[in-house]
Amino acid sequence: MEPLAPVAPLQASRLSRFNEILTILIRHNAWGLLRTLLRGETAAPGVESVPVRARQLLEELGPTFIKLGQLLATRPDLVDPPFIEEFRKLYDQAPPSPPQDVRRVLAEGLGVPPEKVFATFEATPLASASIGQVHRATLADGTVVAVKVQHSGIDEQMATDFRILRGLVRFIERTFAGSRVWQPTEHLEELQLMLERELDYRFEMQNAVRVRENFRNDPTVHIPRVYPELCSKRVLVMEFIDGAKLTDLGAGKAAAIDRPAVARHLTMAMAKQIFVHRLFHADPSPGNLMVLGRDTVTFLDFGAVGVVGARRSRAILQLITAVSRRNPDEAAAAILELCDQRAEVDQKRFHADVERLVDHFERERISVADPRLLDMIVGIARTHRMLLPPDFALITRALFQFEGFCRILDPDYDMVEVLQPFIQQVLWRNLAGPTSQSEAVQETMAELLKFGRTLPHALNSILRKVERNELSTRIEIAGLEGVKSAQGRSALKTGFTVLMAAFVVGLAILYAAPVAEVRVGQFLFAAGAVLVGWTLVMVLWSESFKGRRE
Repeated sequence: MEPLAPVAPLQASRLSRFNEILTILIRHNAWGLLRTLLRGETAAPGVESVPVRARQLLEELGPTFIKLGQLLATRPDLVDPPFIEEFRKLYDQAPPSPPQDVRRVLAEGLGVPPEKVFATFEATPLASASIGQVHRATLADGTVVAVKVQHSGIDEQMATDFRILRGLVRFIERTFAGSRVWQPTEHLEELQLMLERELDYRFEMQNAVRVRENFRNDPTVHIPRVYPELCSKRVLVMEFIDGAKLTDLGAGKAAAIDRPAVARHLTMAMAKQIFVHRLFHADPSPGNLMVLGRDTVTFLDFGAVGVVGARRSRAILQLITAVSRRNPDEAAAAILELCDQRAEVDQKRFHADVERLVDHFERERISVADPRLLDMIVGIARTHRMLLPPDFALITRALFQFEGFCRILDPDYDMVEVLQPFIQQVLWRNLAGPTSQSEAVQETMAELLKFGRTLPHALNSILRKVERNELSTRIEIAGLEGVKSAQGRSALKTGFTVLMAAFVVGLAILYAAPVAEVRVGQFLFAAGAVLVGWTLVMVLWSESFKGRRE
């Protein structure tokens, strides 16, 4: 009998971790927890609720699952509010790595022994989280820096955990057919990608450099300097910030800050990141904020950032403005712009739901960043089978986090009031800026091209129905044929006049625009206008043909 082949180290590690996970799942009765969750049942009397048990399970499973829970807490489109509230309690503390592991990771990341880079290096970390820990050090020139070092083996452990999770998710999809509606495999891949980026400190370095450049001329915001030549995948070296911690208000340096000014500066900084720079800090919690002097805001830790497109940022700003102004029509238009519609929307029901949302906002006098308002928006989207983009959840979570903290800083704080001048400025820039004109022309061209592609098929379909007399049901009222015919011709003439006027105005804007790129769209714009004119001719011809035949 041949001897069994030895188990490969990677396979043995995966098997060991699987046994560990399985033991924890059995101890927490994960099968019963999952069955209760999928069936929508409530916990028995005297038993912890399902969200609490889920949070406790993630905590014991370790760093990978803790980070997954923290990420899920930012996705109200995937997770119900009780779970979000509980997952926000997940701790982000971990025992520090041994000094020899820290030195080895530093040497690998720096490419040289740490002593050749740092004049001093404090062995005891300032903080230790699930992925890495931070040490205070000084460079050879005496500059004080903060050195972020990743825990040894954390990337291998997370990779092993995700291999196991993929197997578990496939098992759940096969066993519970209803779980496929949640698309667990797709969301697991999305979460893995986010964690992989967070494990690579080079992304955090690039984010910090970009945000620092965005605020280079803003004296109210300070972004720590990073040292790219000393950064690597597992080591990040940046300026050490000796400021007031906002997690300890009323003590030490924090007692001397100008709280209302800090609240205003924090609001404007977040608004600029989301709606102007479109690269924003996705976790502006008190632990990631400090104050220099009396009112200069400092953001720390750019491992979690959000990126939002220009159109989407405008739609979110439009939604905030519409709700704050109690305008349900604009709010409905903004939600439609934001969402991916999976089915035809019942406009009457949809607008009624949005009106209830606006009425609730006005009646309860809640903030536009209140999670209850977010829950209502998510509920409307689900009811009408619309999918909100993931960055919407990130943005609203960031807004809620800093809005709540600003209220602690300043009891009289009102986010909409503080943002009002900024909103007016951004809206004017969107309307009058040359970049916006170029974007508007490009969007118009895209719509015209789409219209041009679908027009022949639509016209053929209409003409076939006209020939078969299947287009509509006619109702004749004696004595009014002449009036109806005159009104029809008048409406067509008016429509044609309006379209020609729009064409002339559009060409005038194109010729007056200072941006060179818009010239490219002139021919397409003119072609689109000719296409619209041809469509009107076809409609007139079809009416004439129909009249002659009758």
